[in-house]
Amino acid sequence: MSKQAFEEANEAFVDDKYEEAYELYTKALTDDDKTDSHFTSKILAARAQCALKLKKYADALNDSNNAIELDEKNIKAYLRKGTALYNQDLKEEALKTFVRGLEIDSADEQLKVWKEKCEKELENRKQLAAATTEKEKPAATAAPVPPPPAKIKHSFYQTDSVLTIQIPIKGLKKDQVQVQTTDTTVGILIRVLQSSQLSVGTKIPSTGNDYSLELDLAYPIDSSRTSFNVTGSNIEIKLYKRQAIQWTSLDAQSLVGKTQPPVPMSRPVAEKAPSYPSSSLRAKDWGQIEAQIKKDEKDNKEDMGDANTIFQQLYRDSDENTRRAMNKSMSESGGTCLNMNWEEVSKGKVTCEPPDGMEWKKYDS
Repeated sequence: MSKQAFEEANEAFVDDKYEEAYELYTKALTDDDKTDSHFTSKILAARAQCALKLKKYADALNDSNNAIELDEKNIKAYLRKGTALYNQDLKEEALKTFVRGLEIDSADEQLKVWKEKCEKELENRKQLAAATTEKEKPAATAAPVPPPPAKIKHSFYQTDSVLTIQIPIKGLKKDQVQVQTTDTTVGILIRVLQSSQLSVGTKIPSTGNDYSLELDLAYPIDSSRTSFNVTGSNIEIKLYKRQAIQWTSLDAQSLVGKTQPPVPMSRPVAEKAPSYPSSSLRAKDWGQIEAQIKKDEKDNKEDMGDANTIFQQLYRDSDENTRRAMNKSMSESGGTCLNMNWEEVSKGKVTCEPPDGMEWKKYDS
C-alpha cells in the first residue's frame, strides 16, 4: 500500500497537483512499515520537494533533515534541504548543505547551480554591507585646503653690477616689511639663503592669499649687499652681481645646457653713467663734459668774487667825493665805466662806453 500511494503521489506532482501529492506522500509515510530506511528517506525527500512547491519551507527543511538521518547519501535530500534554507534567507547554511552534497556526488549539476547561486548572492551581500558601513561612517573633517600661491609675474632689469627684481604687489607699506634669514608669513619676507639663492614670501593685502618666490639664481651674487624697497605698487629687490654678466634669466634651471662665458672682475664693477644719443661719429664722454662745465662755473664765480672784493675795498678806503664819483659813474654808464675823479664826474653825465665791437642800446622794460 505504501508504494502504491508513493506512485500516485508522484503522478499528482507531475500534474502540478501539489496539495494532492502532499497528502499522498503523507499517506505513503503512514502506510510505510519503516523496514527500508532508503525507501522511507526517498518518500521524505519527495514530500520535502512538494512542500517547497507549496512554500512550506519549514516543513520541507524538517523532511529533508529526517531523510538525511535515514540515508546520508540521499543527494535529493541535500538538494531539498539547501533549497529550503535558501528560501528562508539562510544562505550561508544553504551553501554548506550544497557543498556537503557535492562531497558525496561531485557530478550533480543541480547542486553545482545552487552552490554558485549562493556564493554569488553572499558575495553581493558582503559588498553591499561594506558599502553601507562605509556610507554610515561619519565623514572625517577634511583639513582646510590652503589656497594656491598667487600667480604674480615678476620682472627684472640690470646694469653691469646690479640686477633689480620687481614684484608687482600693491598696498604694502615699508613698516610691514621685515628682512630676515628665516621664512615666516609676517608681512613680506626676503630671505637670501646662499650666494646663489633667493626666497621671497608675503601675503597679498588685497586678497590675503600667500605669495612666495624661491629661485636658484642663474649666477652668484653678493648676498651681503642685497637690499629691497617697497613702493606703492612694487617690491624692488636689488641683487649685486659678483661678475659682469648679462643675465638672460633669473632661474638657473632655464640655463641648463646653455653657456655664457663670465667676464672676470679685477675690481668691483661700477655702474656706467648713462649714455645719450648723439649724431656724432665719435663717442662723447658726457660725464667729463659735465664736470668741466661745473669747474668753469666755479672759476667764474670765484673771479666775480675777487672783483667784488676789490671794489668793496676801494669804496671803503676812499673819501666822500671819491665814493660819490664811483657811484655816479657806475650808475650812469650802466656799469661799463668806473671813474673815481669827482671833478670830472661832477661836470656832467657819464656816458656808456661799451667794449670794442659792441653797441649800447636802451630797451624799454
